[in-house]
Amino acid sequence: MRKAAIILLLLIPSLLFADNITFSGGESSIVLRNGRENVVLSEGATVTVGSMEIAADEITLSGDGWRFVTCSGNASVLDAERGITIRTSSIWYDRSEERILISSWYEVEDITNEVSATGASLEYSLNDERLQLDKDVTLLKDTDDNGIMRCNAESVIFSRSDNTLQLRGSASINWDGDRYEAEVISVDLDTESISLDGRIKGTING
Repeated sequence: MRKAAIILLLLIPSLLFADNITFSGGESSIVLRNGRENVVLSEGATVTVGSMEIAADEITLSGDGWRFVTCSGNASVLDAERGITIRTSSIWYDRSEERILISSWYEVEDITNEVSATGASLEYSLNDERLQLDKDVTLLKDTDDNGIMRCNAESVIFSRSDNTLQLRGSASINWDGDRYEAEVISVDLDTESISLDGRIKGTING
């Protein structure tokens, strides 16, 4: 009976948000003290919010209505509806702002847009489907007829809704035997058009 009561108390605050939250783990500790509520899950911990499943060695839920999800160790996000997977060592997710922050090495796989990326810092706004990838970013786009477009920069803004990229800082693109370098490079992935701004440099084979 006590276990059922605890589960009920945990689920009621989640109604403050658009999506309810469910969770499981091999071991857990629960604090329901006013102002300090938290749940710590370990040993195969998983949290599901809407279509998104978050897994890690350890997951902590905290804040009003279990607003914050903090993950450490073999962390991953799988969102089958959006078609995106993220793998890293630590994740912080704000359910109220619908924002994921990562400050460790990550791998992103976007099967919807045929894009994959790696880097060392990431911010993902779920509301507008905008990813900001930072620190030694490598992004690969499968363009089918012309092979893989390889993008490198210190910072990349990837708009999944518009299917566009903006590369800044040591920006370069290698694609179909050509190379482009500029201070800022913009790419429309639908039309496969590339725009260069600032000091530019390139090698075009043809």
